[in-house]
Amino acid sequence: MLNRRNIRAKVMQEFYSMEQSKDYDLQKSLKRLNENLVNIYKLYLLLLDLLVAIKKYEADLIERRKKKYFKTEEDLHPNTKLIRNKLLEKLENNVHFRNLLSAYKLDKIWENEPELVRYFLDKIKQSSFYKEYTTTPGNKFAEDKKFIMDIYKNIIAPDEKLHQFLEDWEINWADDVAIANTMVMKTLDRIKEDKSMYDEMPPLYKDEGDKEFGKELLLRAWQNKSYLYDLIKGKTINWDFDRISNIDKILMALALAEFLYFPTIPEMATINEYVEIAKEFSTPKSNTFINGILDKLYKELSEKGLLNKVYKSKNN
Repeated sequence: MLNRRNIRAKVMQEFYSMEQSKDYDLQKSLKRLNENLVNIYKLYLLLLDLLVAIKKYEADLIERRKKKYFKTEEDLHPNTKLIRNKLLEKLENNVHFRNLLSAYKLDKIWENEPELVRYFLDKIKQSSFYKEYTTTPGNKFAEDKKFIMDIYKNIIAPDEKLHQFLEDWEINWADDVAIANTMVMKTLDRIKEDKSMYDEMPPLYKDEGDKEFGKELLLRAWQNKSYLYDLIKGKTINWDFDRISNIDKILMALALAEFLYFPTIPEMATINEYVEIAKEFSTPKSNTFINGILDKLYKELSEKGLLNKVYKSKNN
């Protein structure tokens, strides 16, 4: 499930893309924004399915080894703890999850990438997590869950080979993988032994408000860009406005749009969100600069009675 910071960051990127390309077709940009947000969800589903693909590959490997003419002791008595992992069984048998993969045409991707799946299986088997896990008897759900979360966080999520594969498949996934990894870990953490997996699969958006938020923010900020930029210029007289980074200007414009046109979002929540986004996407000193300018603008607009906040919602 995307949070509003994720949505704000995608809006910022789309606003920046419009300015850089000088393609001012707002409807096309809104469509692209929606596609980019959906792509994060698709990436999340695909990464979650990688865990199931690894389990399936191991099961198939065990069956193929049983058919060998000259069998080793390992072939005759394989360790089946991974393929009996209760959390992976819940994922594999979850109809809602399988339907989502099918709907987004993701259900055959890992099936067609056996070398990459085998690469991760081998990497897992060589890890200390696997050695500790497979030497513990039985399959207790809590232990199975901990093992899967450990290997995902420490082996799969940071893997450069995976990142390269994802970037080759969908160029924007290179920027989205950190968000998708967080979503995967949250989903794994939510899975309970006695609870339906349907409840554990989050939708793309928390609610209708979040679904419309990105679209409305891009519309409001872009349609009022000149006015918002003029407000920023009025508080940056000690700087040449044209020399302020485009990212910083866009982040401040988006924050101002929230000040003026989103009455249920508290001003300080807005400032905090864009300061955090600046830390990730702009220069090292940008967050301090943006925080100072937005604080001045907030106070000025408030004194002029231009902020009609109602704070009916806790959505930030």
